[in-house]
Amino acid sequence: MIGALLLAIAPLFSLQSNFWVNLHHFLRAAGRGMPLHAKLTADEQRVWDEAVALYRARWSQRDLLRDDGMVAIKDALRRVPNDAAPPALRDEPELARTLIAAAPIYRKYWWKAHDTLNRSWIASVEPLLARYGGPLSERVPAAYGKTWPRTHPVDLAIYAGPVGAYTSDPPHSTIASGDSGYLGPAALEMLFHEASHQWGRPLQVILNGAEERHHKKIPPQLWHAVLFYNAGELTRRAFAEDGYDDYVEYAAKGKLYDDLCGSGCRARVAAAWNRHLDGGASLEEALDALVASWPDAP
Repeated sequence: MIGALLLAIAPLFSLQSNFWVNLHHFLRAAGRGMPLHAKLTADEQRVWDEAVALYRARWSQRDLLRDDGMVAIKDALRRVPNDAAPPALRDEPELARTLIAAAPIYRKYWWKAHDTLNRSWIASVEPLLARYGGPLSERVPAAYGKTWPRTHPVDLAIYAGPVGAYTSDPPHSTIASGDSGYLGPAALEMLFHEASHQWGRPLQVILNGAEERHHKKIPPQLWHAVLFYNAGELTRRAFAEDGYDDYVEYAAKGKLYDDLCGSGCRARVAAAWNRHLDGGASLEEALDALVASWPDAP
């Protein structure tokens, strides 16, 4: 009931397709060598090439998540209306001028298709949120001893970095609408997974403490595996309650656990975390058991 009431008062996710966020990510990708397929005029090509060259020199190689300056750029751009111009940023004096110069070309050749794809992604996930968002907005944060914020802002972009999505602080997610792995029912899981990153730091602290107590060496991304499993398993359970028993969580389907934490990791996470989800262990007990189950270093 609480989740349903929350959904009625405010949207769980504030989803948008913002022109400037998309242009910024598109130019960053172009500066990293992404091939473009459009026939520009000579003058347009000159302006576009200048923008791409500047991105390549200033912004394309910087980390979207771990570089505070890049996070600040994205946070500033997402607040600019699609039909307005971005203001000059104090620490990035050339950025607004570059974006404004490239904007007419982007609008002419790419934006309509990108915006359509973003809005189609949003429209496809809205029915899933209407049906399952209430329960998941209770269960996902409750697993971490937290409650859902009033709303979690999300920008859809044609590109969103090397892994297709990222969540920065203050909590805000950027998700690639063009990533096939984030389509269909997986879109629901990924929204809750990305929002869960705001609760990732306490997991790391607890895992690190257990690692020290048990004299183990755990993978640095084990906390991330727990985030994936929690959102994926709770999404699977929500679908199963509705009679859909064939949902496969995103990280298992994409075989991400081996990359995150090695062979056998998912089974260990599932064994420890399911006890917690089913009420048989506290958060701390589940994470302690997970670390204790880890093989000793050779």
